[in-house]
Amino acid sequence: MTGVPARVAVLGAGKMGAVLAGVLAAAGCNVTLWARRPQGVDIRDVTVTGNLDEALDGADLVSEAIVEEVGPKRDLLAHALDRCPDAVVTTQTSALALDDLALDPRFAAWHWSNPPDLMDLVEICPGTATESWVIDRLVGWTIALDRAPAVLTRAVPGFILNRLQYAVMREAWNLVESGVCDFADVDRALTHGLGQRWAAIGPFEVQDLAGLDIHLAVAESMMPVLDGPREPPARLRAMVAAGDRGVASGRGLRGDYDAERTAEVIARRERIMRAVRAARS
Repeated sequence: MTGVPARVAVLGAGKMGAVLAGVLAAAGCNVTLWARRPQGVDIRDVTVTGNLDEALDGADLVSEAIVEEVGPKRDLLAHALDRCPDAVVTTQTSALALDDLALDPRFAAWHWSNPPDLMDLVEICPGTATESWVIDRLVGWTIALDRAPAVLTRAVPGFILNRLQYAVMREAWNLVESGVCDFADVDRALTHGLGQRWAAIGPFEVQDLAGLDIHLAVAESMMPVLDGPREPPARLRAMVAAGDRGVASGRGLRGDYDAERTAEVIARRERIMRAVRAARS
């Protein structure tokens, strides 16, 4: 079985890149993190540098995790592919078109779910030029890192996780906007209902356990009426325009967030997600 990649260059020291670098280092990889402003970036067992070529030298795997903009990503990935002729070069994006970022046999998406220290899912997606051995190697590395690979045969906007997530979010908004329930009720239905169930078994296993005949009967009743709006909710647009951005601004859909409430939400997320991870092992 493929072991973990020996030498990894993580490009970008934002929330995703910095945490991912720590996860990879803890798994035994030799990790160098490239940061535009390396001062003050201190991650255990990770070499941090502001010199891009120093970060790339000798890398078996490159993980790009900078701002979600085509131009900067394209330039950085081109440099990495040129500087590391034997490395697998990857991007963390799930929103941008892969072929707009790079067309190269060694390039693919290796998209970790956020936060990468708590989430097991890693989506692996080829571009149109990606060779099959690259996908095989990424799958092997992902398994060796004790994560769960989800492999796409081709790129679609949002990959798998975000497409599923936003399909649920669209119906969640539809329920609230149509006056069926409020934000808290939807959150409870997910965290105390679907979230518990889907943490153990996925939607297709749910159908198999319930019986496909039963699923068909319910689907015939439900699917024709699931037709939410195709545009983001007006209420959401209005809140963002007013400066209400959630935890970052101190006010969101579920009310006000002071430091104490924010810490409680983050701690609850970490406690439950770590418990789910432990239950799988």
